[in-house]
Amino acid sequence: MIIWLILAVLFNVYFVVMRICSPETIFGSFFSFSSIWFWLSVVCFVIFCLRKHHLWKKSPRALKITVFSVFGAGILIAGVNLWFICHPKLADGSENPEYVILLGGGITKDAELTDSVKRRVAVAADYLKTNPSAVCVVTGGKGLFAPCPESDVLKPALESFGIEEKRVLAENQAKDTIQNFQFSVKVLSEYSGRSAEEILAAPIAVVTNDFHLARAERLARRMGFLNVVGVSAKTPWLFVLNAYSREILCYIKLNLRILLTGKPSKIF
Repeated sequence: MIIWLILAVLFNVYFVVMRICSPETIFGSFFSFSSIWFWLSVVCFVIFCLRKHHLWKKSPRALKITVFSVFGAGILIAGVNLWFICHPKLADGSENPEYVILLGGGITKDAELTDSVKRRVAVAADYLKTNPSAVCVVTGGKGLFAPCPESDVLKPALESFGIEEKRVLAENQAKDTIQNFQFSVKVLSEYSGRSAEEILAAPIAVVTNDFHLARAERLARRMGFLNVVGVSAKTPWLFVLNAYSREILCYIKLNLRILLTGKPSKIF
């Protein structure tokens, strides 16, 4: 039973270290997915404290079978979704995109990019230098506890890598990945004078972190993008466990949403 105490300590340490490395407001910390590690530490500690009561041993056999069945099904579903998450369609250098969409991923309470998003920006800058005719949209609005719209930080960060200001457009309203794509199409349409249908048919590269890329591509295709490829940025090792755990739940949620509602559907 000492394992429960060890897990409680490890989960709590992981939560604290993440918050130190990527500071948020107090409310932001406990309403973000990363707070799950704190609550898991609480659950493990409670189980450790109740170890002398032998509640599991005294439980009915039917309850034990149900718990193991649910846990096993959850592991299987998570594993299948993780496989899809780890196999996005990656750019190979031959796509010659007209547009690049750089997806936001959060800023700190001090209006600075997180380490994961910094890597997105660096990868996007390299990709834009390789494709000098492409125009980039940085997309991200103001989160509930954020100090400003994320695009306000993304745009100068990308330009600091030597990307000309005229090649960087900002979209500052999106609250999630679906809106990232919806509003980016609108921005590109207004910038180029082309219809939304023409933008959707154009070759487009999407830049985000590796854990997020498969879901972003799937959303883009469902929303009507006809020629989209992904450009992947590595996730800092500290955030890998948190990022992929969250992404599994998001991917499952997306599957259920498509199954039950048929959405998201094409923009036009």
